[in-house]
Amino acid sequence: MLSQNKILPSVVLLTAVVLLGSGCAFGQFRRSVTKEEYREGLTKGLDAIDKRVNRGKQTPLEFSSNLFFAHEVMIEHVPTDVLLKVVDGFRDLGLHRVDINPGLFPWKDKKPEVIAKYDAVIRRIRDHGMKLVFNPQYSVVYHKVRSLEEWRDAALPVYAELARRYQPDIMVVAHEPTTMAKRMGADVSEREWAAFAREAAKVVKKESPRTRIGAGGLYTEFSYYEEFVELPEIEVLTLDIYNLAGFRRYNQMIQMAQKAGKPVYIEETWRPPHVESRGRRMSLEQISAVGIGDRFYEDLDVRWIESITRYAGVWGLEAVTPFWMQTFFRYAPDGDSSNVLDSKYNNRVSDAVHQGERTRTFLEYQKIIRQYGKSRGSVKR
Repeated sequence: MLSQNKILPSVVLLTAVVLLGSGCAFGQFRRSVTKEEYREGLTKGLDAIDKRVNRGKQTPLEFSSNLFFAHEVMIEHVPTDVLLKVVDGFRDLGLHRVDINPGLFPWKDKKPEVIAKYDAVIRRIRDHGMKLVFNPQYSVVYHKVRSLEEWRDAALPVYAELARRYQPDIMVVAHEPTTMAKRMGADVSEREWAAFAREAAKVVKKESPRTRIGAGGLYTEFSYYEEFVELPEIEVLTLDIYNLAGFRRYNQMIQMAQKAGKPVYIEETWRPPHVESRGRRMSLEQISAVGIGDRFYEDLDVRWIESITRYAGVWGLEAVTPFWMQTFFRYAPDGDSSNVLDSKYNNRVSDAVHQGERTRTFLEYQKIIRQYGKSRGSVKR
């Protein structure tokens, strides 16, 4: 047991909720619904997606997962051996690549003991033959900025160091721009984000010429996406899918990028969380984490991943990236918090990783990868 290694101490837990915003409405319903109604409604929505794509030809995909335990707000509190065992689990899944969302910490703080964790994790990813994808993003947990200009001045040296030190296969230099701006409390135009993306791309390429430069986000960020597609510096476009409401727009985004000769992949995806009670005011960041580790939804989690995979394959996308890695190792016991930002739940997940536990979601995702994934030998770095 790892009770002595609390993954999220209370001070971090209170602030971490600002970290995971999507910038979009997660809910699928206009009124409060029961768990059963939620499951039934979302299942019908996925049935409709499957009906549209099942007749299409599937393009083999690369598969990833976000290594959330290596996120800026988590990595300081997660033991190195747990991080490495998560990566080993990703290898066992059959993943082709691993996504990490770093921030300004620990680079701006010059914390060698935390940087050493990144070194060890990324070395293990490479040793297992998996690609490395960085999606740097802004959070207010360790550092605060109030404008895109402040973010630029703080972030670009970090981008350069990440590129120099790790030579990532992909670096997404602009990730969910409206989410980032909301955290800053700033009003940032599409052209301003495009200018930032161009400058960031040049910084990364100088240190790592072979790294592909990405940008993208949510369906609600279509106008920003239009700018990114037109930039010669952006080589790959990304989609973050957390809701069934935006699929027509996602289709347009895919077509736009493919017409420009640029590949597209799903950088993040998970089912929309279910908030059973509407009585308490919650931020989008808080809503995004509710009930994600609830075993009641395990079948639905598997169904979501499979349906999104079929959608991606029919549209000829490059890759799919389920976001919440905790569900591959343990769901919360009945009656316990299943909020993925909760320290108790994450410590249970950490214990499960240590003990080599695998959930049904892990095993079913493994089958999906074998069925729809590219052969490991055909994936070139």
